[in-house]
Parts: sequence; structure tokens; C-alpha cells
Amino acid sequence: MLLNDSETLSVLKEIMVLFPDAGPSLNFNSVYQLLIAVMLSAQSTDKKVNEVTPDLFKTFPTPEHLAKASPLDIEPFINQLGLYHSKARYLHAMGQQLIDKYSGQVPNQRKDLESLSGVGRKTASVVLSLGFDQPAFAVDTHISRIAKHHHFVDPNATVREVEKRITKVLPASEWKDAHHALIAFGRRICTARNPQCYRYPQLFPYQEKETKRND
Repeated sequence: MLLNDSETLSVLKEIMVLFPDAGPSLNFNSVYQLLIAVMLSAQSTDKKVNEVTPDLFKTFPTPEHLAKASPLDIEPFINQLGLYHSKARYLHAMGQQLIDKYSGQVPNQRKDLESLSGVGRKTASVVLSLGFDQPAFAVDTHISRIAKHHHFVDPNATVREVEKRITKVLPASEWKDAHHALIAFGRRICTARNPQCYRYPQLFPYQEKETKRND
């Protein structure tokens, strides 16, 4: 039984109350660094990404440095991460694209970001939200799992459907905070194995409805 809009909003608000201070876990000091860090986070933990990016950022501080380097030059800095061969190619190509098309600057429009090598909708959303303070909501594996576990969406819902569902009920001004709170919730409570959500009955409004119906 799927939650209606008000119930979905209620659960989201409760999760945000549980993690009011949640924030980004990737380390970065510029939009360029943010873009790289998010690209590297696919199939890797943020902790591991944070371990490799200091030397990577120091060696390749600008898109020009990435463009001039070959993927083989980049690989030693990220070979602790999953898919590092592909990621090195993406970083090199992305650096070249930023030079050729965007004067060495990270673009602030979704269609331009998604035109870059290795950048999909999720990465673009994170960069728009954190880098440019634009309303965008990125859905990762944690958020998708939570949305299905808590009946926001059908178990077979796509990532895009999860995004549409959450952004429909939440004001755009709260998307960033909700994104971080949901990820924290997914990492600490609504985990893939042995989720502890049952400890928080306020997150299950549909159970109250079922109880009332059976009384």
C-alpha cells in the first residue's frame, strides 16, 4: 500500500528531524573539485574518495591539467576506487570538454553538465544543488531503497520515479536538506541489511491506518 502525498511528506519530515545537521560527506573546495569527487563516487564509498582526492586535486588543480594528462597519468591517483580505468578516461575527457566548450569553467545548467563525459543525472543534480545552490534532488541507492521500503513508490520504481515522487511532495527549498538527511538515514538506520526502521513508529503512518481499519 503506497503512502499518499501527505503521508509521504510526513515521513520525509520525520527523517529530516532525525538528521537535522546532515551534510555532504565528500570533501571539496570548489565546484570543479565537487564535480570530480561526485564522478569518482560511483561504485566507491565517499570515505575512499576522500582518501584519494587530496593528491588528485593537488596534481590536477584545473581542467587544463586534466586535459593535458592522459588517462594513464590519472589512473595511479584513483586506482583504489572501483571502475578506475573508466573514471580516468572520463576525467581526462571532461577536462578537455570544459576547456573546449565552457572556457575551463564548470557549467551551471543541467543539459550542459549532462553533456560532459561521465556525468549523468545524479551527478549533475549534486553539482547543481551543492555547487550552484540550485533546486535539484539527486537519488542514490540509499534514497531509492528508503523510498521503496517506506512505500513512497512501487518496489519496481525507477530512480527517476523516486525523484519525481519526493520532489512532488517536498518544497524545492528543502530538497538539499532532505537529500542529506535521507542518505544519513540510509547509512545508519534504513540499511540494506538489517534495517532498524521499526524502532521509529512515526515513520510508518500506513500501519496506523491499518490498525484503525481493523479496530
